[in-house]
Amino acid sequence: MNWRRLYATLQIWFMVCLASAFSAGCWSFLVAGLCRIAFHLGDNESMLLVGLPLLIILFLVFLKHLPKPLRKVGILSDEPEKFGPWFKQD
Repeated sequence: MNWRRLYATLQIWFMVCLASAFSAGCWSFLVAGLCRIAFHLGDNESMLLVGLPLLIILFLVFLKHLPKPLRKVGILSDEPEKFGPWFKQD
């Protein structure tokens, strides 16, 4: 089994999932807060009826579209040699 490739794949998936969850959480919190103010909703209604569905939808959208921008800025890389000093070849 190619452990370098497995490690690189796991690290890429972890980074994409973490960035997607953080981005979706921020946006859904902001939109739920704005809906709470605009429509005079309570905390529970705004977070459960607006925030949670938006969080799930945005997480899936970001999961699909975030790898390309993350690769472009250099956060993701497909080369396993760049994934830590223990993979350096002597």
